Amino acid sequence: MPSCSDSIVKVRTRWRALPFAVLGLFLMVVATLVPRRAQAAGEDAAYKTAQEVLDGEYSAGNFQEAKHKVEAALARCGRCSSQAQAPLHILLGMIASQTGQKAEAKAQFQMAQQADPAAQLPPRTTPDIKAEWEEAKQAGSAQTPSDTGGGDTPAEPTPGAPTAPGHIPGWTNVDAFQEASAGLAADMAGKLADCIEHDQKSLQLEEQARTRLHLSSCEARSSHLLDGLRDAQKALEDGLRKRDQAVMKIARERVEQLLRRVPHVTFLPAPGIDDLQVTFDDRPVPANALTKRFSIDPGDHKVHAEGTQNGLPLSFDGTYQVGEGQLLSVSLVLKSQAPEYLTPGQLKCMLGAKGQEDVLKCLPQKTKPLVVKVGTQLSGYSDTNHVEVWSPEIDGNVSSPTQGWNVGGHFLVDVVTAASPDIVSEASPPYHEQRYAGGLDGGYKLGIFGGQAQVNYSQEPDYISRGGGLAFTADLNDKLITPRVAGNFNHDSVGRGPDNFIGTLDTTELEGGVTFVLSPTSLLLVSATFQIEHGDESKPYRYVPLFDPVNVAPFIPVGASVDLVNRVRLPFRPVENLPTSRDRFAIGARFAHRFSGATLRIEQRLYNDSWALKATTTDARYVFDLGRKLDLWPHLRFNAQTGANFYQLAYSATVDPVSGDLVIPLYRTTDRELSPLVSLTGGGGGHWTLSPLESKTQFGVSVQGDVMYTKYFDALFITQRTAVYGTVGFDAEFE
Repeated sequence: MPSCSDSIVKVRTRWRALPFAVLGLFLMVVATLVPRRAQAAGEDAAYKTAQEVLDGEYSAGNFQEAKHKVEAALARCGRCSSQAQAPLHILLGMIASQTGQKAEAKAQFQMAQQADPAAQLPPRTTPDIKAEWEEAKQAGSAQTPSDTGGGDTPAEPTPGAPTAPGHIPGWTNVDAFQEASAGLAADMAGKLADCIEHDQKSLQLEEQARTRLHLSSCEARSSHLLDGLRDAQKALEDGLRKRDQAVMKIARERVEQLLRRVPHVTFLPAPGIDDLQVTFDDRPVPANALTKRFSIDPGDHKVHAEGTQNGLPLSFDGTYQVGEGQLLSVSLVLKSQAPEYLTPGQLKCMLGAKGQEDVLKCLPQKTKPLVVKVGTQLSGYSDTNHVEVWSPEIDGNVSSPTQGWNVGGHFLVDVVTAASPDIVSEASPPYHEQRYAGGLDGGYKLGIFGGQAQVNYSQEPDYISRGGGLAFTADLNDKLITPRVAGNFNHDSVGRGPDNFIGTLDTTELEGGVTFVLSPTSLLLVSATFQIEHGDESKPYRYVPLFDPVNVAPFIPVGASVDLVNRVRLPFRPVENLPTSRDRFAIGARFAHRFSGATLRIEQRLYNDSWALKATTTDARYVFDLGRKLDLWPHLRFNAQTGANFYQLAYSATVDPVSGDLVIPLYRTTDRELSPLVSLTGGGGGHWTLSPLESKTQFGVSVQGDVMYTKYFDALFITQRTAVYGTVGFDAEFE
């Protein structure tokens, strides 16, 4: 549906698309209305005003403003010659005629004819204006008898009038001129179909570049872009041949504009189809040119295709709505023409049937289709801190598009090996452990409303997580607006070893978002998330070194080595202690746009929490089609954050002079992920479809890899980290 701004542009384009009319009127004003011997400055101003109004407000249909300017020019031209005032009266008459004031039009025309008997109307005016001009001329002749002979003496020819009746300057065929004038009048009345008809008749009688430009304008505004483009190109050729600079300029701009607006269509035929015949809007498409791009007009189009496969007749029918500048790719997936056609498998089944019941089993059953998706992938991670993770995963989903339900699940194993400086500093050996995680989900959609539920569980030697959530969606405004609300809850058990759980962590998350379909090729998602955490998030294996507050702590350098820290720290090593509550808030947006052969996706997220940690994350991915079965994409991500309000590079401890007790900070950590940092990630991936696109069973392989560099500005042991991670996956879909 066109927007208000589109309508305004079309209205403006409609009036701008009358260059030959404006130019013709302009030339006629200069040639016939402006006296050759005008000398006074006031007369020059009158001529200039007439030209400006004719070229501007009058041609744009702003008759009220045009009348105001012309009347003001007449008031200023009190001492001008009558010849200088004549074109202003003619313009006032034309304005009155266009606004339905017939009597006023005749009166102004009579004043113009009395001021300058040689005055003439500009060419290509409306039939009403011409009729009122002639009526004014006849009325003036009847009321003005000759001074020398009375009313019976025949009037002499008007000085300056054409000596050859019917001759129009610049035209050889009067009928062609009349048809072109009628075309202009129809255009000004908003009757584009009549405009096209009259201009075409005029061109059949006499070729005029300006008439063809006007025809191109009416055709383009009637959504006949191809016809408009052809006529604009013909006008450009005529202008080049005659070296008409005005025509060349307007025609060249028109051609460039229409080339950008013209949509195209291409066809993607399915393999294995014999005797394929395709028609587009009932016109045959050459079989050897199906994959080429054809220029088409915007609007509704229909495609029909017929062919055979293994002797079985197949057909395809589709209806499409194409907008300006779009590329329509039609996948020709042919199917059986009617239920009476049986597949070879069904025929073989019926031949082997022993009874009526067996025959019925061979026929297509009226069951609603199911879509089954399964996938498996292997992910890996390795960084310069000697942390390695391998994660094999499997997932599956079954859905019924017709009934609106779906169920699915996933399971993965994380195999972690770590020997980071944090562990080495505490004289602990590298550790090796596994984490098992899985989940189930399901949903149902009833009309425009849908709901989804999920549960998850993960376990490792000293940590167990259990959780679940609900989400609800609605399709509004013909699925152009889709709001979503969701809630999740997780309950985690934290331990210092198997069966030695010492704390819990509860997380409640609320999420809301809306997806907007901005156009057939653009989507925008905005969302907000609020998360509340209660419980102990401290790592029971992480110990925090303490330093003398005066002589050591202020001088600890960023990235201090393990040996240096162990030499200058105090003998006390308390365990990490974090606040037992944390509120997180994030807002984000995702924009996706589909080009003719690629998709751009950009995401932005802003984060803040009650620990005063603030972060921003920007992610961009550009997926481009490399053929029909291969998609490739580069990936770039940037993240920056401040530190938590209790985070310190070097924590200090003091002894209470009264009690002799050791005084240490309540909140303390060496987790560098809570320190100020920036991170840059870059990489890419690809997906290759292995099976034919028209097959009901689809197989694909995906590969993705990224490199991440992180800079820590206020952390012990290390100041930077480089990590490499990637995924190799296989997916399948069945109907």
